[in-house]
Amino acid sequence: MAIVSVTTATAAAGVLILVIAAGAAAAAGARRHHVVGGDPGWAVASDVLAWSADRLFTVGDTLWFAYSAEDGGVAEVGGEEEFESCDAGSPVRMYTEGLSRVDLGGEGSRYFVSADPDKCGGGLKLRVDVRAPVAGTTPPPGSSRKGDRAAAPAPAPLASSGGRGVATSRTCVMLCCLLFLAI
Repeated sequence: MAIVSVTTATAAAGVLILVIAAGAAAAAGARRHHVVGGDPGWAVASDVLAWSADRLFTVGDTLWFAYSAEDGGVAEVGGEEEFESCDAGSPVRMYTEGLSRVDLGGEGSRYFVSADPDKCGGGLKLRVDVRAPVAGTTPPPGSSRKGDRAAAPAPAPLASSGGRGVATSRTCVMLCCLLFLAI
């Protein structure tokens, strides 16, 4: 009987270590949601350039553009030249719904300008340099300023999506149940 108790305790300790490791791995890969411009949203008054200055954008993050649909929307343009000249004549993509989600799926620069040339000329444009996520690190202190609710951890994917976050959560729950059963 003593051998069984030692084996059960060893198994329980192993499961606990796995649960802690899985939680740490999930936290290290946390994606962020960025509401462009913070509380004012996508507007000239929000000073998008200052808002973006101390943010780190990584692959897997999501940008949210909140704006009045009557303002013409947001144009994603193909490069630096169109960005600097506020040329939204041939956009990569137009966002006109009033609340637009942009997933940052790869490394590189992305350029967004107001579809209204006057507003773009007034500074309503955003360059986003997307970097590869670095495993085992947390975002730098400047990536979410104190009192700024514009960046928040991404929610876990829906159960039907089969995403890694759901599998990690299910695994943690299952391992915790096994731990309690083993004790």
